[in-house]
Amino acid sequence: MREKGIKAARQGGPGSIAVSDYKALFNDIKSILENAQYRAYKAVDNIRVQTYWQVGERIVREELRHKERADYGRKVIQKLAKDLNIAKRNLHNTVRFYKVCPIVQTVSAQLSWSHIVELIYVNDKRKRNFYTLQIIQNNWSVRELVKQMKSGLYERMNEQGKIIVKRWHAKSLPEKIFKDTYNFDFLRLDEIRYEKTVEEALVKNVESLLLEFGRDFSLAGRQRKIVIDNQIHLVDIEFYHRGIPCIVIVDIKIGKFKSEYVGQMNPVRNSMEVSVRL
Repeated sequence: MREKGIKAARQGGPGSIAVSDYKALFNDIKSILENAQYRAYKAVDNIRVQTYWQVGERIVREELRHKERADYGRKVIQKLAKDLNIAKRNLHNTVRFYKVCPIVQTVSAQLSWSHIVELIYVNDKRKRNFYTLQIIQNNWSVRELVKQMKSGLYERMNEQGKIIVKRWHAKSLPEKIFKDTYNFDFLRLDEIRYEKTVEEALVKNVESLLLEFGRDFSLAGRQRKIVIDNQIHLVDIEFYHRGIPCIVIVDIKIGKFKSEYVGQMNPVRNSMEVSVRL
């Protein structure tokens, strides 16, 4: 009798809620609430950015009124911090924010205040614009921004002449997208003996992998079968790039790079080699 009752509930019998229907309802409402919460947080943060810019502008305006006193700005911030119970560091950030971005409308709504605090201490305007664009295009968190800045992403790409200021588009050139070297420190592999180990670690850390490769890359598959010179070969990882657009296959080799690797991949357009040294 009890088993019949359970069966009726699952099937949506009289006075019961069908499990599948309720699950769909629950997921829909959860998604609606989470989206609303995210939009609310975003709206509050945008207001905070505009408010802090106004605070910085007002303090700078007061400094200019007393520019004959070199220490006036420092003393004003000290007194404001005490009277308003705000950390001096935060007030210094608002002043620096205004000086770096004198027109608040030019600040992207996709930048949070935490992003801005990191960016305003980047003195090189071109470098600052580069990281701003990366945040917008790749939806970087503040943690990811700090990580990429510490890894010297801008310097590495700048040395290779691959800094792209404008948004990428369908006519993006491959030589402007692919790097000469890639930083895979996120793998944290103590010992590398097998290519399969590297492949599995890359796929396991797919988010970090895609961030290292760059915008518009997506993982299309692994151990794909392709035909080269009328023979079937397995390639380790396959990507798709929306900007070019094209399919990119990655063949992983352990040890020092050898010239014959290029020969193996020459029949395949837009292929790339990843060489991992022990």
